[in-house]
Amino acid sequence: RKDMKIIDSTTIGLCLQKYKWATFRKTKAGIKIHLRLVFADQEDVYPEKITITGAKSNDRTQMESLIDEGGFMYVFDRGYVDYE
Repeated sequence: RKDMKIIDSTTIGLCLQKYKWATFRKTKAGIKIHLRLVFADQEDVYPEKITITGAKSNDRTQMESLIDEGGFMYVFDRGYVDYE
């Protein structure tokens, strides 16, 4: 289905002593990669768009940048939803 896009994120831990600009917790640093994948068929899934934020950033802060086209079905977890 070329009309379906998948959105997810992953956190990558970094050494706090080397990456103080990416402070995540008291003793950790990290970044979060938000990714939009195109699901062409079961064998062809490829990345289409990526954003990188600090690890503290909530997933829903990237919703507008990742869901920016009409005519597609977007699949994502509840971390991207803000009911307010």
